[in-house]
Amino acid sequence: MKFTEEQYQKIVEVQEEHFQTTIISEGRLINDGGFWNVVSEKMPLLSEYVSSNDLHFELAAIANPLTREWAHDKFVEEEKKYYWTGNKVDNVGFIKRLYKDDDGMIIDHVIRKEDTDKAEDEQLTESEIKAWGYNPEMFDREEVQ
Repeated sequence: MKFTEEQYQKIVEVQEEHFQTTIISEGRLINDGGFWNVVSEKMPLLSEYVSSNDLHFELAAIANPLTREWAHDKFVEEEKKYYWTGNKVDNVGFIKRLYKDDDGMIIDHVIRKEDTDKAEDEQLTESEIKAWGYNPEMFDREEVQ
């Protein structure tokens, strides 16, 4: 099973919450499988798969900080990249387009609406732009080929 980036982040979040709760409420580091129950409660779409041994392995690999990076590469779908162009044109015919600057920040710049040139630094995933506070619904997106 391949997870989306959003599911991956939720699994990590649930694991960290559960780990803290287990330590605080039960005073122990190891819980008797309670993590799987928490995952199935917080992620109903996965609940039908929780009995699968493969899924247990995948969830455990993502939950474990020591194997998390490896598990991300193996079990998480690679996000599609898009060109993000604002869907509002100003009074002189300019629109915003998002790009990643040299420091890795996602920022916008203005271009003429007719400008169809697209650069590599404008190939961004939805999670990248969300992380920098942009609302994807405010942009038209064109999938990178």
